[in-house]
Amino acid sequence: MKKILTCILLSLFWSLLLVAQDDATQLFSNGNAAYNGGNYALAIEKYEAILEQNLHSPAVYFNLANAHYRLGNVAQSVYYFEQAKRLAPEDQAIENNSRFALNMTRDAIEELPTTQLAQFQERLLGIFSLESWSIITLCMLWLAIILLVLYRLNSLMLYKRIFFSSAILILLCSLTALFYTQQKYEQLQVVKGVVYVEEIAVWGEPNQRADELFLLHEGTTVEVIDDLNNWLKIKIANGSEGWIQKESLRLLD
Repeated sequence: MKKILTCILLSLFWSLLLVAQDDATQLFSNGNAAYNGGNYALAIEKYEAILEQNLHSPAVYFNLANAHYRLGNVAQSVYYFEQAKRLAPEDQAIENNSRFALNMTRDAIEELPTTQLAQFQERLLGIFSLESWSIITLCMLWLAIILLVLYRLNSLMLYKRIFFSSAILILLCSLTALFYTQQKYEQLQVVKGVVYVEEIAVWGEPNQRADELFLLHEGTTVEVIDDLNNWLKIKIANGSEGWIQKESLRLLD
């Protein structure tokens, strides 16, 4: 009896899941049709309906960001492009369109200068997702183990040298990949948000009795480094820090 009940529940679960996926596919198709027809508000409605079903994909966020961009919704456009980039960091189309959205923001913040090595590492990190870096690391480790096994099993000195040298080289590469996997993980742990109000003051302390340091405007992306009651301590690209009211920021998932 329990097995029958379990089978019925599983069947019901998969049926509901398939219905939800079909519904999301139809919503996505309708959203695309509305977007291509110039009805960007309706397109946004369809794409948001997909997200309300807790179904997330780079394509949905990308199209949603583009629709908001067409309507001049700066904060929403930047926010959804950032969400798309988190799911597909190597997608060049998302990166390119994201730059157009950033051009609509009022805050021209110069990033802190970095060394060429740091820039190279940043570009290298952006090539693959965390999952991809993890897979690369594991594959290299297994390949190094296989080469070491072949080294142990082979009796010819020439082949032993080739297998051993190759194993050491692959092992070093795997350690490098492991380093970048860790760097990518730490990068993803950084909490970021987008300013969702037209203008917000940044204060020296988590209260409005402190000194007002500078102003930020909608669409600016910030890093959250502390949280205290209804205040968030943020850092912007040029290294400046301060406190803003929590409701003015929408955090990236």
